[in-house]
Amino acid sequence: MAELTQQKPIIRITFDEMEAYMLLPEPEQGTGYTDAQIRQEMAARGITTGIDEQRISDMLEGHTYNAELLVAQGKKPVDGTDGYYEYKFDTNFDGKPKLLPDGSVDYWSVHSIESVTAGQVIAVYHPAVSGEDGMSVKGRLVPAKHGREQMPLKGKGFDRMDDEVTYTASMDGKIEMQNDRIVVLPVHEVSGNAELAEGNIDFRGDIVIHGNVESGVNIRATGSITIDGVAEACMLEAGKDIILRGGMLGGNKASVKTKGAITAKFFEFTNILCEGDLQADVLMDCSVICHGQIRLTGRKGSIIGGKVQAIRGLIATSLGNDAEKRTEIFVGAGIDVYSRLRVMEKKIEMTREELAKIEEGLEKFEILSKERGVSYTNDPRRTSLLRIKIKDSAMLASDEEEVRKLRILAESSRGACVSVIQEIYPGVIINMDELKLALKNMATGVEFYKLPDKIGTRPCSAAVE
Repeated sequence: MAELTQQKPIIRITFDEMEAYMLLPEPEQGTGYTDAQIRQEMAARGITTGIDEQRISDMLEGHTYNAELLVAQGKKPVDGTDGYYEYKFDTNFDGKPKLLPDGSVDYWSVHSIESVTAGQVIAVYHPAVSGEDGMSVKGRLVPAKHGREQMPLKGKGFDRMDDEVTYTASMDGKIEMQNDRIVVLPVHEVSGNAELAEGNIDFRGDIVIHGNVESGVNIRATGSITIDGVAEACMLEAGKDIILRGGMLGGNKASVKTKGAITAKFFEFTNILCEGDLQADVLMDCSVICHGQIRLTGRKGSIIGGKVQAIRGLIATSLGNDAEKRTEIFVGAGIDVYSRLRVMEKKIEMTREELAKIEEGLEKFEILSKERGVSYTNDPRRTSLLRIKIKDSAMLASDEEEVRKLRILAESSRGACVSVIQEIYPGVIINMDELKLALKNMATGVEFYKLPDKIGTRPCSAAVE
């Protein structure tokens, strides 16, 4: 039997302590390594877990020298997964029409609402999966990342089933995500035309009309309005988006007002107030105020006649026509917004000064009450001050909200320009705040932008693309 070598096994442990390697230096002739010697060395290095017994045995029996081999391997942690919701409806559609290969716009491609029926599964919760802790070769616990459960869904118009993972709609309607809430809202649906004989429509929710809308009909919705046919000289007012797949023949009697965006095939002789963006093929002889951007980029996208204001800018295929019809374009917040902002800021300053004086007056009544031991709660002078305070405080809150909105308009108008992809004709007048430019000659592929003292021009980047 060979004598015990004076050589020692060389053991290397990785920095994460998940692997241990051993090298046996070649011993002198007539000497060798023993299992006990190797075990003692591994124990001295603290290796207790994941030892490869077969590998060590093979190294000893095969006299495997001067080769570093893996002799112990820890157990890696298995991370868990967070719980998540699988939504059974479209949670992200942009409401924009598709541009077809021929350059026309497909207004039927606009996804206006996502409908659900009572009892329909709208979401399924997949619970979190716990992780499995690992162990290093030294027996140290390596914690796994454990999955976190999600909070139950918040919102209205749906129920959670007894299994506590399935959610179903409790009513027919439109489903949508509002921040981190799911809301199922009622939808008023008209299968045919909206006729004057049937009366006006005023609905808390969304309105969908699958036919036309006759002249004289008034339609109001706190949500969106979608009309598949043609809208005539009617009145539309919505708290959210308006979609007119067939366009609008306004006849100088129609009005459209929305706090959201507008998508329409065309508008003729219509008054429009839109707080979001507006997209259409044609605006003909319309009066438009749009707080967002106006886009008429289809093959026939044009503005002919009327007055059109787009605070965040405008891009169109063409402006005006070869008959040189007067067409006024306004971009930017405009002088009226800045003037109103200055007036309101001054008014707020004065109201705050008045409220400060009222507070001083009320404080004097408190001091007198303590000094004289008399209550002035019902004193007519104090009551009058309180009434003025309540009235002025309400007015101040309203004015501050208006100023906030005006500042947003002013800020969003920075850099607003007019981009014309193809032709812009004489008769078109470009307005940017106090600056004005009347086109005398036809131009193609041009962009108008504001300089300190004039309206400048440059090649339209959209035309180049």
